[in-house]
Amino acid sequence: MKDQEKNQLIIQEIVKWKENHLLPEEQCDFLLALYTKGGEIEVTKGKNVWLVISRKLYFVFILATLVSVIFLDYYYDLVWYILAGILSTIFLINMVVYFNIDSKNMSYRYRCLFLFTHFLYVLQLSIYISKAAGLDNYLYLVIILNVTGWMVFGYVRKMRFFYYAGFLLMITLITYVVFLKYVG
Repeated sequence: MKDQEKNQLIIQEIVKWKENHLLPEEQCDFLLALYTKGGEIEVTKGKNVWLVISRKLYFVFILATLVSVIFLDYYYDLVWYILAGILSTIFLINMVVYFNIDSKNMSYRYRCLFLFTHFLYVLQLSIYISKAAGLDNYLYLVIILNVTGWMVFGYVRKMRFFYYAGFLLMITLITYVVFLKYVG
């Protein structure tokens, strides 16, 4: 990397810090003046505001769809392949959108929430498929394997959120099974 490219990258990061209030404005101005050697830079915010709003609305849509599918499964006795088809279609659409979004501009929190909802889709799909295949006796094993996948993903990608969420779900499942078997 050339020095000019490094400076541009550093300047872009400082502008992001200033926009997201990660550092006080005075410090960002000082760093920008230092790296631009006193020159002025332009910051465009109009496009980013709509991008942020559209991402938030899209994420609300994802969560609403997931909750509605869970609600339909719990309160109405629909055929498993209808719900699995709905979940698979929405999952594929979301994956296409996720890979088309510029990941450099995506915040860590948004990325974690987006991936977490996708893991929930996969968990629900694996439950539907195991029920359809007649593997009701192995349903807990399917859930444990899925949650173990969350923990491995969180460890490998260094995303502690997934590791802790998988660990918490594993403890919850074990507690549920023990409570159901010995107390209920």
